Amino acid sequence: MRVAIVGGGKVGYFLTKLLAERGRYHITVIEQQPELCRKVAEEFSNVTVIEGDGTSLDTLSDAKVHKCDFFIAVTGKDEDNLISCQLAKKVFEVKRTIARANNPKNINVMKRLGVDNVISSTDIIAKIIEHEVEIEPLSVLATLKNGEIIVFQAVVQQNSPAANKKIAEVPFPKESIIGAIMRENETFVPSGDSVILPGDTLLVIVSEQAKREFKRLISSK
Repeated sequence: MRVAIVGGGKVGYFLTKLLAERGRYHITVIEQQPELCRKVAEEFSNVTVIEGDGTSLDTLSDAKVHKCDFFIAVTGKDEDNLISCQLAKKVFEVKRTIARANNPKNINVMKRLGVDNVISSTDIIAKIIEHEVEIEPLSVLATLKNGEIIVFQAVVQQNSPAANKKIAEVPFPKESIIGAIMRENETFVPSGDSVILPGDTLLVIVSEQAKREFKRLISSK
């Protein structure tokens, strides 16, 4: 799988390091600053480094972006990330584009202008904190799709609406999945006929919109 990364700063460097360590990606890094290019080239012998402007058609052509499966722009300038992703998508027909949004306010604009995925570390951190507060004492394990999907585990309370009922009998939100039930020394994947007992720990995948309703059903009345 071929990946092009625009930006060799801290974010681009660590992303390159992560992908290079996995060993199954052909990685090209595009960076304007010569010293950052040298750093990436010296540390990752299996990574192609192109010194140039990621918003330039000539640079993107030299990087053979048209052969890439993913195009990722993670510079410190949102406008550059947007432009380079637009060029990759419209001119070089890259299937998937991902852009870093340094300002969370730019996320929706960048999506509307054609970027497939927009990621803002500031926005993700804020949502994680928000989830921890809103669904306490549930334990958040991960968030996906910029916080739109939450993976958490929680203990079923004694007097909750779901206690001592089959999963199929509880009106859990449609946008929720109980992936596993942990009961004493046993862990199993439940079916609709599985009975939820007080004290069970549930591993749950739920949407942002459905999390409060799910919490209500397993919490004490």
